[in-house]
Amino acid sequence: MQRVLTRDWGVKLGAIVLAAALWLHAVTERSYRRDLVVPLVIEEPVTAPGGVALVISSPVPSSAMIAVTGDGKELLRLSGDDFLLRVHLPPGPPGKRFTLRLDPTQVESQVESDVTVDVVLEPSQLSVILDHSEDRRVPIQPRIGLQLADSYTQVGPTEINADSVDITGPHSLLRQINVIYTDSLFRNDVRDDVDMELALEYPDGRLVQLRPNRVRVRINVQELAEYEILNVPVAVVNGPEGAVSEPSRVSVRVRGGADLIGKLDAENDIGLTVRFELARTDEGGLIDAPKGQLFEIRQVVPARATVVTR
Repeated sequence: MQRVLTRDWGVKLGAIVLAAALWLHAVTERSYRRDLVVPLVIEEPVTAPGGVALVISSPVPSSAMIAVTGDGKELLRLSGDDFLLRVHLPPGPPGKRFTLRLDPTQVESQVESDVTVDVVLEPSQLSVILDHSEDRRVPIQPRIGLQLADSYTQVGPTEINADSVDITGPHSLLRQINVIYTDSLFRNDVRDDVDMELALEYPDGRLVQLRPNRVRVRINVQELAEYEILNVPVAVVNGPEGAVSEPSRVSVRVRGGADLIGKLDAENDIGLTVRFELARTDEGGLIDAPKGQLFEIRQVVPARATVVTR
């Protein structure tokens, strides 16, 4: 009895599968309509009368929606990338506005098929303004915000392999652009060096070309450390020949990135000085360190020095 039931269910299941296949075949053989989003490319005129280079100065969409018809099998195999809507702009003077109607004859098929393009649904027309092309160089501004982990520090400035970018585009837009920003880079609890590429942000509408369009950003991050460096020499500034500091060598406590301060050379990297005119008093003059160093001098012992003339 169980075998008979199993055989009956098998027959029924086979009938259902066959019916579904016949239905699908019949459906896909019929003609249908399908809407597709396709790339939109506007071919700019190279020059205007008189040899002026032209570009588009108004925002234009990068895609359009078209309606196509064909049998079901063909439509199932197609995607929007199989078509391209290409619009050719006629030449004209800078500032001229064109109103262009979009129609199926402007749609190019990238594959062989019997599908017909019926209509361009959206946009049905474009309003385009021309302007003369211009080149400028503007500075690059990084958008970077790093929150370093406790006991870590940034050593040196943020390095970018290009500090400016060449931009080409319509004159009316370029005169408004004073800086090009990088993509944002925000991180918390940073403990390692940053070395990565960031894309440059195009102004609204992407009506300009950027060269380069990416930059490399490097940030040196090191664990914070504090060391004492012995026998650091002190030089006399503005003194007569033979003037020497007393004491001539001191101890210095420095704070900064561990890799950096661990390699400091007492003779050449600290650069302590005392001014002759201040060090002639009994109290002596304060020992100074140069500004703009990549490390912090926390303490100099002793902090004052006098001058001895030999």
